Amino acid sequence: MTDFPLWAERLYNRPLALDRFKNEVLCEFAQTRITGARPQKLTSATLDRVDHDPERIQANEGFATFQGPNGVRRAFAAYGDIAVIPVRGSLVHRGGWLDAESGLIGYDFLLRQARAAATDDSITGMMLPFDSGGGECAGMFAAAEELASMAKAEGGKPIYAYLDERACSAAYVLASACDKIMGRREVMGGSIAAIINMVDKSKMYEKAGLEPIVIRAAWADRKAKWSGVEPVDAETISRLEEIVDEASEQIVEFVSAMRSDRGVSVKSLKQLRGEVFTGNDLLKFGLIDEIASEREAWDALIAEARSA
Repeated sequence: MTDFPLWAERLYNRPLALDRFKNEVLCEFAQTRITGARPQKLTSATLDRVDHDPERIQANEGFATFQGPNGVRRAFAAYGDIAVIPVRGSLVHRGGWLDAESGLIGYDFLLRQARAAATDDSITGMMLPFDSGGGECAGMFAAAEELASMAKAEGGKPIYAYLDERACSAAYVLASACDKIMGRREVMGGSIAAIINMVDKSKMYEKAGLEPIVIRAAWADRKAKWSGVEPVDAETISRLEEIVDEASEQIVEFVSAMRSDRGVSVKSLKQLRGEVFTGNDLLKFGLIDEIASEREAWDALIAEARSA
């Protein structure tokens, strides 16, 4: 994931569920690479501006440990009988072994932990602390739907989302799948919609004295029109708008279904216009259930989990 071409492929010409601030950081980094500037690699240090802080993460999760009651290491950390599954960093479809300390975290990685916690008899509930500006649409709905299926509302264990710093776009979609969403007053959340990034590199090639030549099948005149090596035409923009509209529609439909009992609807979500909000507004719009400290959120989850 530190190889730039592979990483950049995730950023451009596909629907993303990122907040504006995180998107600007990633695009700024990518554009410095496209134009030949430094830094050379995408690392957690690069993403520090918006995400990663291991000491804070360790403090927030308290004394959570991966060691189970029988001394065997588990796939998830737990504090007592509550599983702790942090959602921190940029969310990607398949991150493999990557976790929040890399600055990237895969939906697959989160689900492996949640599945293990859901089937562990020693676990009575799950706490998901959030600090994420979002990530890829690919894999997002499957992850959110499976997480929702594990929740108490579907006969599983209580799952709480705690918005520690941010839960925007794809991260908020995951949070909406939980039984309850609590967060700090100063938390940032929302940005409920998708975006697509695209760079028209044709002027850069022209300035360098290069003329990209793309050979297409006679019947495939629209093939690779998104590449950016040729001037971007209106039809390409229109097609990308259709794709991002479709992804955004799916996002608001999912979130409204998860939050319908809080008065959230597709119409009310669209009226938010993809904006980012802090705690009081998130509460007003039905996007969180309660403003609370982390300790208060833990106390509420423990009480509910142990009363079952």
